[in-house]
Amino acid sequence: MTNIKNKIEAVWAELLHQKSTNYLIRSKIDQNIAISNSNLSASFMGNRQLANHNTADIRYNLTKIAEKKLPTDNLDQENIEMVFLQHQQKLNKRLLENSKDLILALEQLQLTHKRVMKTNEEIIKFNTSLINSTSEILEKDQLPEAMRLDTNQIVFELEKIQKKQKDFDLETEKLLTKTEQITENNEKLSVELNIKREKINKNRKHISSLRSDLSIFLD
Repeated sequence: MTNIKNKIEAVWAELLHQKSTNYLIRSKIDQNIAISNSNLSASFMGNRQLANHNTADIRYNLTKIAEKKLPTDNLDQENIEMVFLQHQQKLNKRLLENSKDLILALEQLQLTHKRVMKTNEEIIKFNTSLINSTSEILEKDQLPEAMRLDTNQIVFELEKIQKKQKDFDLETEKLLTKTEQITENNEKLSVELNIKREKINKNRKHISSLRSDLSIFLD
């Protein structure tokens, strides 16, 4: 009997250790989701819009310069427009591709939510069954028949749990390593995001300066 109790305590220790590790992983995942969303929003709504603003001003400046400095009897101005048209089509394609990726990510999040809800339902059913078992014990002064395992059966079930636990532990370690890699990548992306913003702002100053002084160069 003592050996079985010791084995049960050992199994509990293993399961609780994995539970704490899994919650650590989940915490890091949720943190990374928030960071990824923040980076994505800053890149698209922030940096992208600033860069597009620069493009619009560059087109304005270039068009005005072409009108004054280039012949009007050839296709110079049309060729300039072609450059911007091709660029815009490329941007449209990239935006479409990004939206497809985000839809896939949303579908995965919805699938994950459904699995969470399913697990919650399993917990509810488990709790309900234990409530019923508690009532039966109070009524009959004995465990329900399904809970009456002998020594060999208990040992067999404990060993089965431990065997599965080894596989779960390996998966958990892999997930933890992958989560740490994602965290590191997010940190690098955040730094890169700020560097790109600085470059965009630097270009912004040159473009704004040229546009404000455009009349001087064209007079």
